[in-house]
Amino acid sequence: MALKEQVPNIYSSGLRNVGSYQVSGRPYLTGSYIEGAATTVPGSIPASGDSEILVSFPKVTKSLTVWNYSNDAAAKLRVTFAATGSMTNYPANGCYYELAQNESVTLNIKCKEVYLSAITAEVQWKLYASLTGINSERMYTLTGAGISV
Repeated sequence: MALKEQVPNIYSSGLRNVGSYQVSGRPYLTGSYIEGAATTVPGSIPASGDSEILVSFPKVTKSLTVWNYSNDAAAKLRVTFAATGSMTNYPANGCYYELAQNESVTLNIKCKEVYLSAITAEVQWKLYASLTGINSERMYTLTGAGISV
């Protein structure tokens, strides 16, 4: 009887289920926008030390693309997988990816959330994620060496 109860777990979507990552992902798009913006772009990230945006996904990602499309050449966007307030010795620990103006990065990564912050100027940003069928509740919190310390 115990074996019969385990069968659905073997063939369902999950973090270690290869099929969940082999199929094309469901698109997820978000970002700041410039609809009639005079100075501040709605959804942009202001350049202050405590300004951070959390983007949570409804499903676990298969890949993630983040783009800094700011008009200001001084605008730098940092991408982290843990809140910067929880990091040891941030920003010296280097547990972030920094994007200059008009730079983007695509990461093949499974995660349920990402944190975005501005460094030197207000940042306009776009984010594309390819989502699996795995519920985000099944994904563990990313932490530890290389992520938060």
